Amino acid sequence: MSKEKFSDEDLMKFVDGELESKELSMDIIGELIDGNEELKERLKVYAETRHILTKKGNTLLLNLLT
Repeated sequence: MSKEKFSDEDLMKFVDGELESKELSMDIIGELIDGNEELKERLKVYAETRHILTKKGNTLLLNLLT
């Protein structure tokens, strides 16, 4: 298995707007502009998950934690 350029944690933080490293954020954006489809698909999963978990009235997370 090959090592990914960006960790899952960094990508989740990027999607959540919590990635503190501006340089790393710019690297991710640069890869997307360059057409990195694998990175795009990885980010899409995190973005969709964030959307589901933050929908108003969504109790999925609460149900998982209780």
